[in-house]
Amino acid sequence: MEEKNKTIFIYLLVIFFAVFVGTSIFLILNNKKPPAEKETIATTVIIPTVKPTQGLLNLKLFGNEKISLSGDKELKIDLVADSNEKNIVGYDLVLSYDPLAFDFVKATSNLADFKIYSYKRDGYLSFLATKTLQSQTSSVFTQTKIASLSFRPMKAGKYSFSLKPLIGKDKTNLVTDKTEVLNPKLNELEIEVF
Repeated sequence: MEEKNKTIFIYLLVIFFAVFVGTSIFLILNNKKPPAEKETIATTVIIPTVKPTQGLLNLKLFGNEKISLSGDKELKIDLVADSNEKNIVGYDLVLSYDPLAFDFVKATSNLADFKIYSYKRDGYLSFLATKTLQSQTSSVFTQTKIASLSFRPMKAGKYSFSLKPLIGKDKTNLVTDKTEVLNPKLNELEIEVF
């Protein structure tokens, strides 16, 4: 009887081992993906873009687009906005420029109800402007000069100042009193320093 139990045990062990090996081979063969799928997944790149929705933010230089490098001359660029008849309570800006050619001096809000804060980043500037909580007046922009940016030129050449919709985590947008975020149309300004 003991001999019979030993034989049954060996048969069961062989059957268990065969099922284990068969299942393993089945799983390995079914988990392989065709090479074309792997290439498609590896080469797919998603680039986030921000499409303009409403409004307008423009950089304007009143006067000559050529500036002298001499003395304490400062370049003053005005920011003009249009909010499509929406009441604005804040805005964010991303300004790309050459920090080796221009030294950022300051940002000034042209609206008494708004405070503007500037942040120097790597190769660009980020601005945040908020309306004061005490303000009860409506802020609908219609080609309104909302801020002025001052720079000191440091070397001659042709340069561009460009409002960008997105750099890193910083965005350019207008925020309404209904917390709607508007992605305005943006522009670029060419400057020559001599």
